[in-house]
Amino acid sequence: MHLKLVVGLGNPGKGYTRTRHNVGFLVVEELARRHGGVFKKMFWFPALQVRCRLGDEEVRLLKPTTFMNRSGKAVWGAMKKWRVEAADTVVVYDDVDLEFGAVRVRGKGSGGSHNGMKSVLEWLQTKAFPRVRIGIGPKPPGADMIGFVLGEFDPDETLRLEKVVEGAADAVESIFSVGTERTMNQFNQSKIG
Repeated sequence: MHLKLVVGLGNPGKGYTRTRHNVGFLVVEELARRHGGVFKKMFWFPALQVRCRLGDEEVRLLKPTTFMNRSGKAVWGAMKKWRVEAADTVVVYDDVDLEFGAVRVRGKGSGGSHNGMKSVLEWLQTKAFPRVRIGIGPKPPGADMIGFVLGEFDPDETLRLEKVVEGAADAVESIFSVGTERTMNQFNQSKIG
């Protein structure tokens, strides 16, 4: 049985905890909560990780402790250490081009404008791994992009955030139970939050 890896992208530090850019962390934290895991610091590469089972699969949940634009180093280090294939690695991250509450699953593709995904793609040298994108948009006209993604959710979004995070965690679990294609069919048409 091959080990699987689920990576949530975000920025380390208390100041970033509830920001839009950290929604990937929130999803892997939800998976750890569901499956009784506690994140521990890794010494081989810059990340926090938790071991758990999702259905029949042995899974490591990962939160890189690099900043977002260096996430690839931690993902690559984890894959090398545990000999995880790209196809068995799911990356969860925010997408400003998707409306808040949308969850989109893809089996491969580019990183778009997301600096964390650009770093992951650069380090892994492949686009062929599943990803779960969580809508945090749209950015208000005239708003500064960095200020927007590093800002906290507004009160209305905060009320809906828990459902969105739960839905994205459901999508990750679905990838392991029924596969990426069927998960895409189930999740890509709907809005959760």
